Amino acid sequence: MRHRLLGLVASLALCSAAHAGDPIGRPVDPVGVPSADRPVGPADDKPRIAVVFCIDCSGSMGPVIDAAKQKVWAIVNQAAKAKPSPVLRIGLIGYGNGLGPFRTFPLTDDLDTVYERLMTFKDEGWGDEFVGLAVHRATTNMAWATGRQTLKVVYVVGNETALQGPANTSYTRTTPVAAADGIVVNAVYCGNVDYEAATPTWREMARLGDGRYMEIAQTGGVRHVATPFDDELSKLSDGLNNTYVPFGAQGRGGADNQMAQDANAAGLGKAVAADRAAAKSAVQYRNARWDLVDAAKEKDFKLSTVTDEQLPAELRKLTLEQRRAYVDRKAKERESIQDKIKELAAKRDAFVRDELAKKGGTGDKALETAVRESLTEQARTKGFKFE
Repeated sequence: MRHRLLGLVASLALCSAAHAGDPIGRPVDPVGVPSADRPVGPADDKPRIAVVFCIDCSGSMGPVIDAAKQKVWAIVNQAAKAKPSPVLRIGLIGYGNGLGPFRTFPLTDDLDTVYERLMTFKDEGWGDEFVGLAVHRATTNMAWATGRQTLKVVYVVGNETALQGPANTSYTRTTPVAAADGIVVNAVYCGNVDYEAATPTWREMARLGDGRYMEIAQTGGVRHVATPFDDELSKLSDGLNNTYVPFGAQGRGGADNQMAQDANAAGLGKAVAADRAAAKSAVQYRNARWDLVDAAKEKDFKLSTVTDEQLPAELRKLTLEQRRAYVDRKAKERESIQDKIKELAAKRDAFVRDELAKKGGTGDKALETAVRESLTEQARTKGFKFE
């Protein structure tokens, strides 16, 4: 009886979450989903990689959460190496509070927004890590895209047995449902309490989800290597911001958030800022919702339809042709800076690999290594190739 009651409560909580506004407080559209998170239309058949991170936010998970904040840009950079170049969307679920509330953020290709959301994650001191319920939410509450070449992946990260919570939302039930929907469920275990009892449950979840079982250090396994290229990459990242032309209702907010996430990355160290700089040079980092340069690359965009009120002050006094020339100049300037970033980032990657090899390791037991390797492997099954 108690399990049936818990199941009913869980269902009601799921329905409530589906209609909730953005937890950060961003305006939502009439269907309750922030405009940056609206699912793509069926006519859009671009190659896609969609990743949802389900992260346990209960007590003792702080170091792993910090590792995610430090290494998410390195993970983005790995996805950016895929060919054909995919649209990358990331969603976040913070679980570990029993039936909830969860910390849930929808899939979006707005990577600055992803980072803004991730920075809100912390060790909440929660308990009751209902892993199967997290998988259920990732499966049913996210706006997964479909298409000819689409990889859908969930990473569940936790440090206790996965067999917790109501029987009707056990991972033994919810993981096969995800797999049947074409969603790969990966199990990332980072605990040592009751290790012998816990690990079989995580291994079974990975097997049921057609995914990979991974063990990482309780610290998250972060290893930073200072390089001669970090400072220059940071300067180029700042210069890149000057090529953005905010417009429309989201313009000023988008530009401000770009700088805020630069600051968040820099606050975690030069290596994190360098990884973010590299990510900003990739096509996956796109801001067509608020930047005229990226918007001008969209198929149906017409600069002539943008009103004077939607433009920054420096463009309002220009003719339409002058506006187009201004945007073109900014686009070329951006491309030049991005090329420099890519060149330096490649040198930095080689330097880091060499230094780690000298120190006797390549980041084993690290969250970053586990995700990058598994994501590459699973993307290849969908026809993606990597440099």
